[in-house]
Amino acid sequence: LLYTIKFEIMKVFQYGVIATLQLFLLVIDIVINTASEHFRSSELHLLVLYIIQDVALVLALIILFLVFFNTYVFKAGLISLLIRKFVTTIVVTLIYLALCLALHVWAMKLRWGTDKSFYIWESGKDGFLILYVCQRAGSVLYYFFYKRTTLRLGDPNYYKDSAWLRGHTN
Repeated sequence: LLYTIKFEIMKVFQYGVIATLQLFLLVIDIVINTASEHFRSSELHLLVLYIIQDVALVLALIILFLVFFNTYVFKAGLISLLIRKFVTTIVVTLIYLALCLALHVWAMKLRWGTDKSFYIWESGKDGFLILYVCQRAGSVLYYFFYKRTTLRLGDPNYYKDSAWLRGHTN
């Protein structure tokens, strides 16, 4: 009984640390999305911000899969159940990562080595504007689904054998 209580406390602590890390990565992404236009005059600072944002997105995806691998559902071989429940989050995260990478590469290509008075939003750059709007709209979806998944994975039913799990396998 004491071992079970210690194990449950350790699981709660472990979930808290991982959930905090996941939410911290979301905050990094929000801050960079918000602040990146303020650094548009310095290509190097903007490049560093973009690299930090892309690395944070990749880390968020890796952590998400590590949390999946840590569940009882995964260990029991019910990977299809996890995929079915969280496919939207995985797809939205991958699309958002692709949008970010495309936007960052295009923005750096337009800005790098140009005159500081260069205005990136001038006419003739409609494709860039569309990509920018799609990336910002995608960020809202990414924040919603990633945070929802982080909170849903805190459900103890994912970490033990239960009637809930047996009900989903039939």
